[in-house]
Amino acid sequence: MTVAFAVVATMPDPNLGWLSQSPNVEDQAEAVNAVREAKNLNDPLHERYLSWIVDVTMLDWGRSTGQFGGAVSGRAGPPVTDLIADAVPVTLAYVLPAVVASFAIALAVGSYAALKPHSRVAKAVSAVGYLGLGIPNFFLAELALLAAAEWYGWLPVGFPSTVSLTQPDTLIPYLLPAAVLTTTLAAGQLRYVRAESAHYFGEEFVTLVRAKGASNLRVVRHVLRNAALPLLSLLVADLVSTLVVQVYVIEFVFNIPGLGDLGLQAIRDRDMPLILGTTMVVAYVGIAGNFAQDVAYAWLDPRAAEE
Repeated sequence: MTVAFAVVATMPDPNLGWLSQSPNVEDQAEAVNAVREAKNLNDPLHERYLSWIVDVTMLDWGRSTGQFGGAVSGRAGPPVTDLIADAVPVTLAYVLPAVVASFAIALAVGSYAALKPHSRVAKAVSAVGYLGLGIPNFFLAELALLAAAEWYGWLPVGFPSTVSLTQPDTLIPYLLPAAVLTTTLAAGQLRYVRAESAHYFGEEFVTLVRAKGASNLRVVRHVLRNAALPLLSLLVADLVSTLVVQVYVIEFVFNIPGLGDLGLQAIRDRDMPLILGTTMVVAYVGIAGNFAQDVAYAWLDPRAAEE
């Protein structure tokens, strides 16, 4: 977070350059100074940093100073927490289904490919993995938009800014971005699950289980139970990496009013409180994910808790 603050604080503000084009020198100086005052840019860097640390500790993430705020007019913008609270459910509306669906597909198909390494499914998993990792997700998103418009005559012209489980109509438009994200995530997960499962299929306990006449399904269950720890790490890593990188691409292409779109707008406006707020959300998700991972480790393998 300190690095993010330093990077944002040392960036030139594009709004100041735009305001400095005013033909009236007095108006120009007044406008630039108003923006600097609204964004606290006239204060020394160390004072701004200490003030920000204190505010974050007190759960005060500040107010937006970009297009959501009133930097030029001198009015205070909406609280950053309110903007983030509106954006996070929108992002989760397609991220969570995509992460769960891709992981389920990877578990089923990847473990089967490891069980039968010379089958057509195993060869298809390798091909899909290489192909999926080689195609940029922004290209896949654009392709999905064109396909939806050309083949089905459907093109999302706008996404609802609020979503609710009690109103399924607000969730339907997010099926397409969820499908794109599922495809992107599953490509890498398939190869990882196949590799982890193949490693355990060569263990002695699998030979013992097969010697007892266990079915392929039961063998796979034993393998996945032993591979649960590294696969859980994969799930957490994919969730964090999606929030760090992929939501920005997906929401830019589909014009989704979620956390990624909010972060991009904050960067364009050099809206420091909002940039740091969106960054903290990702950091907190990573911390929560690691905590949940440690708890799951202790539950799945008691030896991990003793260590």
